[in-house]
Amino acid sequence: MKAKLLLFSIAWLAFITVSHISTNIGFERFQKKVRVALTEERDELIVGFLPVT
Repeated sequence: MKAKLLLFSIAWLAFITVSHISTNIGFERFQKKVRVALTEERDELIVGFLPVT
């Protein structure tokens, strides 16, 4: 019984996380943020509607 509850909780958490990312952030933007965080790549800032690196 405890194993079923644990498995359901993990599946529910994964479902909510994926739903949140796809609805609110978008996977493309999320992948870019992860890439910037894990590598030396710099993110582009937008100042006055002009991209600045």
